[in-house]
Amino acid sequence: MRELGADVTGLAVGDRMAAVALGGGGFAEIATARAELTVPVPDAVSLSSAAATPLGLATALLLLTDAGRFTAGDTVLVHSAAGGIGGAVAQLVPLLGGGRLLGAVSRARGSLPGFDSVLVRGDGLAGEIRSATDGRGVDLVLDPLGTEALDLEVTRPTGRIVLFGNAGSGAPAPLPPFGRLLGGNLTLTGFSHRGLVAGAPSKVAAATRQVLDYLAGGALSLPVTEMASLDEAITAHDLPASGHGTGKYVARIR
Repeated sequence: MRELGADVTGLAVGDRMAAVALGGGGFAEIATARAELTVPVPDAVSLSSAAATPLGLATALLLLTDAGRFTAGDTVLVHSAAGGIGGAVAQLVPLLGGGRLLGAVSRARGSLPGFDSVLVRGDGLAGEIRSATDGRGVDLVLDPLGTEALDLEVTRPTGRIVLFGNAGSGAPAPLPPFGRLLGGNLTLTGFSHRGLVAGAPSKVAAATRQVLDYLAGGALSLPVTEMASLDEAITAHDLPASGHGTGKYVARIR
């Protein structure tokens, strides 16, 4: 912490902090952040791990608890389960009371840590999900792909579907007749981390504080690759698209 604005309390110059930078200006030697989005970093957590927390672990926690209303024992389907959010969800669910995790991935692969079943997306995915749940369907779907029609098909009555992106890069499929949504008493929720930063910053800060505490206590792990300079950032951004990215990448600004 370099400097505090007027009327800011609870923070001190010199403290180690994690924050969501204003306007996405985090790639800088000095960045400005709102006080309500700035959280102290426990001594046991490295600054590299702390820098990767707000957009990774904290987002996953908010998806589960705030948007998805996860309760212990839920069966959760995670699309793009091999990505960072999937890995974070797999670590967080046991800390929230435990449940059953199904992961959907783009191509065949072995098991994923923390997931009970890993299924390949395709024409038979809905049937595989029903088979894996003994025909009951899932309680909660976390979907960054915009596959609402499939989600409605595999979600059990009173279940929840959280849409948090369109990583599939195509036009979102239109919703089927609302009879399925209404008749199943299903909840369809949109989620935007940026929207929460703007409209409910206290939720983002609370989630960031919680996952930092988990990290400090050893309950969570967060693989971080530190980039020596911003010159490496373009390469790091390309890695997930090629299927070679793991963990989080943090740039050291000198």
